[in-house]
Amino acid sequence: MGRQLDSEDEKAFLDYLRSGRDEMNLLEHSISSANKNVDRTTRSIEFTQEARDPETRELVTRSWKVSFSAEYGRPVPKDDDVFVALMKVSQAQGLMDKAASVQAVNPQVSFSSRHLIKILGWGDDGRSYQAIDDALNRLCGVRIVATNYWYDNANKLWVDRKFGIIDDVFLYERAKYDRAKRRAVAAGEPHPQSWIRWSDVMLESFQAGYVRKLDIEFYRSLTNPISRKLFRYLGKQFWERSSRTRHEIDLADLCVEKLGYKRGTPIPELERRVAPAIEELERSGVFGLQHRLEKGYGRCRVVFRCNRQSRTKRETAPALGLAQKLVELGIRPADAETAVRRHSPERILEDVEDSAFRERAGMLKKSRAGFLATMLKSDKPFDRPLGFVSSMEKKRLAESAAASRTAKQKVATAKRMEQTARAQKESREFERFLTSLGGDAAVQAFAERAFQVVRPFYRTQCQQRLAAGQTDAAETYRRMAMEQLWKRTAKKSNHSTSNTGS
Repeated sequence: MGRQLDSEDEKAFLDYLRSGRDEMNLLEHSISSANKNVDRTTRSIEFTQEARDPETRELVTRSWKVSFSAEYGRPVPKDDDVFVALMKVSQAQGLMDKAASVQAVNPQVSFSSRHLIKILGWGDDGRSYQAIDDALNRLCGVRIVATNYWYDNANKLWVDRKFGIIDDVFLYERAKYDRAKRRAVAAGEPHPQSWIRWSDVMLESFQAGYVRKLDIEFYRSLTNPISRKLFRYLGKQFWERSSRTRHEIDLADLCVEKLGYKRGTPIPELERRVAPAIEELERSGVFGLQHRLEKGYGRCRVVFRCNRQSRTKRETAPALGLAQKLVELGIRPADAETAVRRHSPERILEDVEDSAFRERAGMLKKSRAGFLATMLKSDKPFDRPLGFVSSMEKKRLAESAAASRTAKQKVATAKRMEQTARAQKESREFERFLTSLGGDAAVQAFAERAFQVVRPFYRTQCQQRLAAGQTDAAETYRRMAMEQLWKRTAKKSNHSTSNTGS
């Protein structure tokens, strides 16, 4: 859905999004996995490191252990989105405004699920409401034991803490919220609100100022969930008050500790998985980000560089990645910014691809830039030309084809398993039959009969193998002949029983 262009409320809401907040302690070790599927097998993760105490300069062991709910599992990237939205709501309600004391601040934050959905740009449907419910279940299940790890910004010390993130949740189910809202409106009362209560440790961190600015408008424009996780982590390294322009980290540490990939994943696989996220951030222009990999024997380090001029520009313009791309294609900067405010990233990218397709096909009567500008000013997408397939549609078709192949593979696997099970059952029944014959002499007599009844091939092969001294091979052909006769006998017996019964 496109946003209304000239709405003052919408402009104010975009400003609201660009002034989000993020808690910095939780950025060091990802509580969420990198997988969109819920992991219920990992009960806890632990990270340790040797470092010098910032005050005493003594070498100390720092450990950070996170445990998860056995029922709800480890948080997923979509739960990070809900956390970001809750941080914004908390900031808007003053939890990060400096108070006389932490005790003077109420850790309870009111919200509606619909407002969180609006912050995140999700569809207003049942799946989004369920995603919020699931996220809160998993976030409430997170417990952290930090030894020499939690940074006490007020006293500038590493301290030991044992805590959760969210202590309590009061959440209206969508249908129940609508009923409660109707009753409140009829009674002239305020609309009902869901709420969460942050843990004391989280509230202390908010009050100590260990938070950073987060541009949620840009955050939600990133299509890859790992890009969003990496954007938050790098934001801590290159945030506006920092003078850093370089950050170097072991690739495995980045992927496992900061982004949530499984420990033990091979380095080449980690490199392959994280590459699209890094590429998306570099294309967007955020931080003026550039990177390189430094590889050695059994190791790989990634070096990020921040161009501070590019970063400043990114933080003062909405969705610069798309806007900058449009400007490069000849769209006026003001029109480009208007487009990213009105339309979804998917709509804009499809318009860009459509205009390129028409230009290649000789379908444009004016410049591509002029035609693209006209497309972007339209509330509804233009009808797509015959033969045009967007990259999003290609991806969908590829995923559909992959799903179809997977389904066929499952059917084939099930068929093979069924055939194997049937063969094993027949083998057991055949063994029982041989046992029932009553001894080696009876079995040999049955074998001789089999050689006479079934194909001569089995007798010939058995005799040739015996002549060559290959007794095991000869026995195989002997058993094959007996099994063929047994199957024929069993079929006739079943057929006779069936006719008698009828």
